[in-house]
Amino acid sequence: MEKAHLWYKNQSNQKKPFTLEYMWRELKDQPKWRSIIKKEENKNKRTKISESGAYTSSSNQETEEESSNKERRPEGQKKAKERLKGKGKGKAQSSPLGNQPSQNIVLYNEAMKIKAEALLKSAEATAKSVEAKREQIRMEKWQAYIKLEEKDTSNFSGEKLRRHEAMLNKLSKELAEE
Repeated sequence: MEKAHLWYKNQSNQKKPFTLEYMWRELKDQPKWRSIIKKEENKNKRTKISESGAYTSSSNQETEEESSNKERRPEGQKKAKERLKGKGKGKAQSSPLGNQPSQNIVLYNEAMKIKAEALLKSAEATAKSVEAKREQIRMEKWQAYIKLEEKDTSNFSGEKLRRHEAMLNKLSKELAEE
């Protein structure tokens, strides 16, 4: 805690006391701030960088091992917004269709594909049903035509005979058109 108060005093030229101690307690363990605290702690330490006995200077030049072992600081809010908007160093890798689709969009797209396939199958089934119905009607017309053709017309009156022949002609035309 004393180090934090000293750091605040060194960073700000104000005579006011450090009043954000409660905030410091919350943030000190967050990854974004952890690396800053470690840098401050290591500033005055000398570290051996070779077996010959050479040390780093008091400014603490980092070795390759230390820099690779460092925790990666999380992206800040402004950097994230810039990346999403396609500005700055960390431009978002976007496809011609935009950013990576969310899981909800993927699931919605799959549901729409399934629905479209179901509608297509339903339309095919309806078309087959309609075709079957047409064929049934055609068979019924043929049966009616054959029944009328086989009917004995010897005792029909003149008017009834004309109607009978008109019906046969009508059915034969309909059957010929199909």
